[in-house]
Amino acid sequence: MTAPHEPLTADAVLNAKFQATKFREGYDQDAVDDFLDRVVATLRGDAAVPLTAADIDAQRFPSTKFREGYDVDDVDDLMDRVRTTLAGGGAPAPSAAGAAAPPAGTLPVGMVDVGRRGLFGRRPRG
Repeated sequence: MTAPHEPLTADAVLNAKFQATKFREGYDQDAVDDFLDRVVATLRGDAAVPLTAADIDAQRFPSTKFREGYDVDDVDDLMDRVRTTLAGGGAPAPSAAGAAAPPAGTLPVGMVDVGRRGLFGRRPRG
């Protein structure tokens, strides 16, 4: 994969590998794969409606726990790089981690509560 500071290419996204999870929380593989297909189309210039950095910020993946998923940190790291690339290679867009949490019960079952978890479901670091 390209260095973290270089813009991502469609091929780099296609070749991305994520550690699998099974009995710990991860992201639904189909949801991640489907979204990354849209990322690849955007990076190739083939998307009918190209994704933007704001679309990356708004994306939430369903979580898995007792079936195989993708490692949350691995996916979040790639999504950070996608956001930076789509924003023109500058600094990443502001994190939604400080945003107010939605009222309890407003998220679909299996979705990550961003108010508690941070952008893309990531647990806030230290």
